[in-house]
Amino acid sequence: MKYVYFTKTLKPLDVKGLIAFCKDAGLDGVDLAVRDGYAVNPGNMAKALPDAAKALSGEGLTIGLVTADTGLNDPASKTAKGLFEASAAAGVPAIKIGYFAYKGDFDANLKDARTKLAGFAKLAEEHKVKACVHTHSGNNIPNNCAMLRMVLADLDPHHVGAFVDTGHTAVNGGPFRMELDLVRPFLSLIAIKDMVWEKGAKGWAYHVAPAGEGIVRWSEVAQALKESKFNGTISLHGEYETKDQAERLQKAKDELAFLKKLLA
Repeated sequence: MKYVYFTKTLKPLDVKGLIAFCKDAGLDGVDLAVRDGYAVNPGNMAKALPDAAKALSGEGLTIGLVTADTGLNDPASKTAKGLFEASAAAGVPAIKIGYFAYKGDFDANLKDARTKLAGFAKLAEEHKVKACVHTHSGNNIPNNCAMLRMVLADLDPHHVGAFVDTGHTAVNGGPFRMELDLVRPFLSLIAIKDMVWEKGAKGWAYHVAPAGEGIVRWSEVAQALKESKFNGTISLHGEYETKDQAERLQKAKDELAFLKKLLA
């Protein structure tokens, strides 16, 4: 398995900074956010993404996937086409596309999501870069693997994939073994989050925590991954607050050590 770090929380870093972070933490590479304001972004990705891949490869690191802006859900858009082209040129194997929203009419919203994903599948087939759909709790299609199975149904798993999130499925899904079984032919990527519930003035809400500090049943995660013989890319999402970059680096090290021990 390859352990990469989602660079959403590393926005100030350039590619050299990302390399240093990965090497210091002992990671295999990055889940690269290609978004406005980042070192690699939609405005420069045609050149900057292959350049970043080359720089990382030169240090023994990889871009396990790129993550698009959360709103990138139209395969006909110039940005979507450009991202698949740049990823293919960079040798990136997968793209986490944006989200499809539930807007109050599930059947219509599901149909729209499936239509758009079919368009992404064509881009994926053309460029040999898999389009992956992330399970995200809340008003998203999908917010668990049962719904993700509906979104992916009848599409080719060579071109579209399931990006299953440990934290979001703990909030909106079933037992992790069942979650993986639901999307087994499409299983491509695992996102690492843990979740903590807290009661505030507006009621109960959850936030992301480092792996092992929340409600995720990690022994079940380990069992499910072993039973499914998963040997792909695991993305540490790191979407929790830290006081500074030094603390983030230490938490990345701790989380990686936790996962490697868990999945050994």
